[in-house]
Amino acid sequence: MIQLRDARPDDDPRLHAIHHASTMSSYGRELTWLAPILADPKTPLEAAEWTLVACEGDLVVGYASVTKSHIENIYIDPAAQGRGIGTTLLAAVEARLHPPHDVATLRCLHVNPDARRFYGRHGYHTVETQTVSLHGHPLPAWFMAKPLG
Repeated sequence: MIQLRDARPDDDPRLHAIHHASTMSSYGRELTWLAPILADPKTPLEAAEWTLVACEGDLVVGYASVTKSHIENIYIDPAAQGRGIGTTLLAAVEARLHPPHDVATLRCLHVNPDARRFYGRHGYHTVETQTVSLHGHPLPAWFMAKPLG
């Protein structure tokens, strides 16, 4: 049974581990230079206004980070993927955003088409392609949006 709660400062080491494992599982074969950066516990997680974590018992198995109405990240431990945790987190984030926000947005790297399909199945559409900087490397990303409510 998945339980959701707001992240606490003591979750940071686990969030780092999930971020590293999930990123490398999703697109680490193409972006091999990310491995040592993400493995370093001193590499900060992306800044966000709030983070929601998904837990199985006492173990954090995924998280979503949000700023205003923009979903900065959703990461699921690869060992826990395929069990609906991403869908549960996404639905909880959207419920928390609306109201006051009418639209949720996110960016999805072109090297991660599986994520684009996931978000598409959940009502997100591509607005445009943008270039984002990931640890100093410019990468193409889909900017996606979904009306809420």
